[in-house]
Amino acid sequence: MEETDDLPNLDHWKTVMEFTVERASLLMAGIDPFETSLDEARAKKLPRWKQAHGHALGIVSAIRQGLISPVVCKAEFYDSDFNGNLERMTRTIKPTDRDGEICLTETIITRASLVGWITTERVQISRPSKTVAVIAPYPQPSTFSEVAPQALSLPYYGHTSEGLEFVDEAIKQLWSTYDEDDPSTAPTQEEVIRHLREKGAGSNMADAVNLVLRPARLRRGGKKNNKTPTSQDQ
Repeated sequence: MEETDDLPNLDHWKTVMEFTVERASLLMAGIDPFETSLDEARAKKLPRWKQAHGHALGIVSAIRQGLISPVVCKAEFYDSDFNGNLERMTRTIKPTDRDGEICLTETIITRASLVGWITTERVQISRPSKTVAVIAPYPQPSTFSEVAPQALSLPYYGHTSEGLEFVDEAIKQLWSTYDEDDPSTAPTQEEVIRHLREKGAGSNMADAVNLVLRPARLRRGGKKNNKTPTSQDQ
C-alpha cells in the first residue's frame, strides 16, 4: 500500500456509489477524475499516472474474469465512415465478449464490487497518509501478520443454479460492504429487489434472495413474539 502526502483532497467522492472504470482507476491512484482523464494524466506525466493505467487494466481483467460485475459493460469499436475516416462507436456487451475492448469511460461498476475486489485480491492503492481514503476504508489492525480476506461470495462446491447466481450477485454488489455494527450500511429491501430484477430475476426469486441474505434484525417489523399462551400462562 502506497501512502503519500501529496494526494489531493478527494472527500467529494465519498458519497459516489458508482464509477466508470476510468474514474475508479484514477481514484485508486490518488488522482482526482474531475481534474484529468487517464490520457491526460499520461500526457502530462502526472505523479502515479502509471499506477492509474495499471489499475484500469486490472479492473478490466477482473470484469473479464467475473470478479467485478459491471452495472453497464460497453465496448468500443472503430469503423470507417463514407470518407474513410475512422469513427468511434460503443455498444453494450457481455463482460465475457471479446469482440471489442471494454470502454473505460462508459463501463460502470459499483463501489461495493470495487471494494470487494480490492479486499479479496489485496490490490495496492494509493492512500493519503493523513486523511481517510475515499475508495476503501483502512484495514483494521490485527495481531496476525496475515489476515484472510473476508469471503464476499459463495464458495463453489460443484453445483450452481440460477438462484445461487442471484444470491452471489447480491452478496458481491450489495452486501459486501455491510457492517453489522452499523445497520445503515445495509442495502434496503427495495434496492436488493430492484437490482436483482434488473439482472433478470423474477419477482418471487428476488424476494426469496432478499429474505435469505437479510439478517433477521434488519427485516421489517423486527422480532416478534409469536408464543401462543398455554393453559399454565392463563
